[in-house]
Amino acid sequence: MAEKVILSLKAEQNRYDILKYYFDETGGHKIPLQIFEQLNNALETISVFPYSGKIINKKGYHVFVTKPYNIIYRINDDTIEILHIWDTRQNPKNLPL
Repeated sequence: MAEKVILSLKAEQNRYDILKYYFDETGGHKIPLQIFEQLNNALETISVFPYSGKIINKKGYHVFVTKPYNIIYRINDDTIEILHIWDTRQNPKNLPL
């Protein structure tokens, strides 16, 4: 059964920044739409298979990889909270965990 997925404000901002970057760089909707669909497919997979992501710390955070993005999330009692959508081409020291 699929769990409810909730994006934190930070994750919403991450997604917006990623899509805006590609829109500004390409001047069109094609690539941002492809990335949007890629991220939505990953969120759907997380919803159906919440334990498919690797546990990455003692807080119980998971990471789901959909290259070049890592989706950082935690599983709560009745929801899955998406904490960050991280472009792996960034410096990993900047990822606030």
